[in-house]
Amino acid sequence: MRGSLVGIAVLVGCLAQSQMAQAGGLSRGSADFDILYGDTAFGIYTGGAYVAPGRSYSRASGLVISGGAPTPFTQSNISISENYFVPSVSIGGRIYGDLRCAGTYTQPYGADAKYSGAISYHIAEQTLTTNEYGLTCGYGFNVGKGRLSVFGGGFYETISLGQSRNFTAAFGLPGDSRVDLSSSAWGYRLGLGYEIPEIALKAQLMYRSQTNHNATGAYSNTPFALLAIAAGMPADIARAIYGDATSASATASASLPQSLEMRLQSGIAPNWLAFGSVKWTDWSVLRDLQVNEGIGGRRFSTTNFFFNDGWTVTGGVGHRFNKKLGGTLSLTWDKGVTSGWDVLTDTWTVAAGAAYDVNEKFQISGGGAAIYFTEGRKSQTSSAVDYTATAPGEWGFAFSLAGRLKF
Repeated sequence: MRGSLVGIAVLVGCLAQSQMAQAGGLSRGSADFDILYGDTAFGIYTGGAYVAPGRSYSRASGLVISGGAPTPFTQSNISISENYFVPSVSIGGRIYGDLRCAGTYTQPYGADAKYSGAISYHIAEQTLTTNEYGLTCGYGFNVGKGRLSVFGGGFYETISLGQSRNFTAAFGLPGDSRVDLSSSAWGYRLGLGYEIPEIALKAQLMYRSQTNHNATGAYSNTPFALLAIAAGMPADIARAIYGDATSASATASASLPQSLEMRLQSGIAPNWLAFGSVKWTDWSVLRDLQVNEGIGGRRFSTTNFFFNDGWTVTGGVGHRFNKKLGGTLSLTWDKGVTSGWDVLTDTWTVAAGAAYDVNEKFQISGGGAAIYFTEGRKSQTSSAVDYTATAPGEWGFAFSLAGRLKF
């Protein structure tokens, strides 16, 4: 059974990237640790997933400030999500004896959204880009019929955050507002793995730590004094503090979540393999993001999240068609994390893929996924001028391509 299922077991790892590329909260990619298993002396695993979420608001309504007074607006059919690409690289293998190590790169979290029309008074653009550079090692020893490995390592995470609002002449506040922040932080991983190659069995439990970021950057605005006055500050005080300033330094603090994932796969019949995973992500740690400007030292914008914890559950099967070609089919349910401040509701993903062994050292694989986003509503607001919105049930898609080279 070993020879017929090894290629399928590898494909399961390849397709995990496309299945996780649109997971709950702001999750995107996850590091590939398959290189820490098997008998590979050294290898390079690389690939990526292209995701087109296709998310929109069917309706949004709220208030904008026009001529100093609140003015209601209603807007329909607002496209919000942008397409994106999630890369993954893993390099490593046996270092010495029973010690294996893998250097990994991926983008674990992200957001890309743009808005147009009256709603851009509240939010015109929001982007989050993260990069994770990790080193994880495992030490293995024989236990029963298989091999038990203990994993540990660290990673370096960088983030870039951008937010903007538009204030057009129609609203009485010409100009716009934009903040760009960046930060970096260290984290760690701990885990256990067990494998029996003869039956393609592999179980893995991996913990990824929380990261805490203190971001710095720049804030540009229509005159700060005008916005302070619109927010209720007395005009003489606002002008005394800000003068004609339209830019300032900016700071913000936030934490990105810890997670715990269990993966399991095993041969179930000649040329057949079953696999599944369960992942918990502590998204409740991300409550809000408060941006402070550096002139008056005041909080100048707040983005509310108030996420619930996330759960992602995947199940599927793999089949070896012949000595070189295999395929998989899977279903993923991702629990929505929204508490009413956004529309990050449940998603369902059906994914299929194929792997082709070019030779004993090189494999190429690819897959596709259809993603269904359940309908949701942004119903929570923090002030009278905030907006509410409804998102319909919609479909998105993802494609993945990967290559694996062993030496």
